[in-house]
Amino acid sequence: MSEDYSKMKKKYTYKKLEEIGEKVIDWCKNEFGSSKHYNDYPYVVFEFDEEGICGEFFPHNNQIIICTPALDSIEEFIETIIHEYIHYMQSKTWFTRYSNPPYRKNELTAEEFVDYLLRGDPTHPYEIEADKVAKRNWKKCKNEALK
Repeated sequence: MSEDYSKMKKKYTYKKLEEIGEKVIDWCKNEFGSSKHYNDYPYVVFEFDEEGICGEFFPHNNQIIICTPALDSIEEFIETIIHEYIHYMQSKTWFTRYSNPPYRKNELTAEEFVDYLLRGDPTHPYEIEADKVAKRNWKKCKNEALK
């Protein structure tokens, strides 16, 4: 667990992080709408013990898991929720297609592979899109959802 998370944990209780997370999810629903690939909005779980990945979207059961110990700040917490929500919006069929040749042009370096294990494939078009949308929108989300 990072020192920064300990600072975040001192500022936000688990209950408060869960409340903030629900507000961010509601903001995502209003901002981005529902996915055309799923019948329902995703089920969201906030893990407070799990370390490693920051968050993950599981398409087989339409679930987002956010692992708070892996996150260092409230900004990263908000970005991660938005990032995973964008994965919910994306086509799982194309996600798989982009993960395989001919779309994958080169092998990952050792550093990219570690990042892949922790955060997904940094060269995958869906990861790039989710990162861009999250970075572009986290401040707007924070200002509107957490006022």
